[in-house]
Amino acid sequence: MGPVRDALRLFRENVWQVFLVILLFVVPIQMVYTLAVNYTTLPFQVLGIPLWPALIKSFFMFIALFLIQLPFISMALQYARNEDIRLGKTLADAFQPMLSIYVMSFFVSFLIVTGSLLLIIPGLVLFLLFLGISYAAIIDGKTWLQGVKQSFAFGSSHFFKLLGLLFVFAVLGLITSFAVLFVLYLVTGFYLILNVSVKITNSLLFSILFFTISFYYLDWSDGAVGTEVI
Repeated sequence: MGPVRDALRLFRENVWQVFLVILLFVVPIQMVYTLAVNYTTLPFQVLGIPLWPALIKSFFMFIALFLIQLPFISMALQYARNEDIRLGKTLADAFQPMLSIYVMSFFVSFLIVTGSLLLIIPGLVLFLLFLGISYAAIIDGKTWLQGVKQSFAFGSSHFFKLLGLLFVFAVLGLITSFAVLFVLYLVTGFYLILNVSVKITNSLLFSILFFTISFYYLDWSDGAVGTEVI
């Protein structure tokens, strides 16, 4: 429970910085994701083709997911090093490997979505194995092929832990989204407010997940010194 406890402590002590990161980094990426999905799926929706919009939405969702983790990994790394967590450094660390993560996530997301066509399970396995590419980039400074190899090693050694964490936070996310929508719908039916509120609330929740995975990765990476993946 060490990584989970550390993640909760990090969140509690830096909740306002987490909120600012969400506003300055996560929300813009989510807006681009929404525009990209709406624009690319429109022709298929007009033609009444249901499968392709779902695949395209999943494709862009995975790309966005690999990117939005970056600043939270930086925060966890600063915390683990007993440094003062600074917003400027957090955002700078996130932007530094952003291009390489975007390019890698483009191909990785294609593989995950393709694997998901085969009864979901292959896509889930690939996602868990590739999940570490963002963590390898921020924590170990490894991108491209080195980052992929590092991600596979981490995902293989923590497969069921990652699976359990994703399941728990997915359930919590559904419950939280429903609760927020229910409460806000009683106050206002304005779609934009409802949508933004759910995105921010889920981002706050999932920042704890990203912190937790970061601490698992840090523990694993420290223990893997001397047995580095080449």
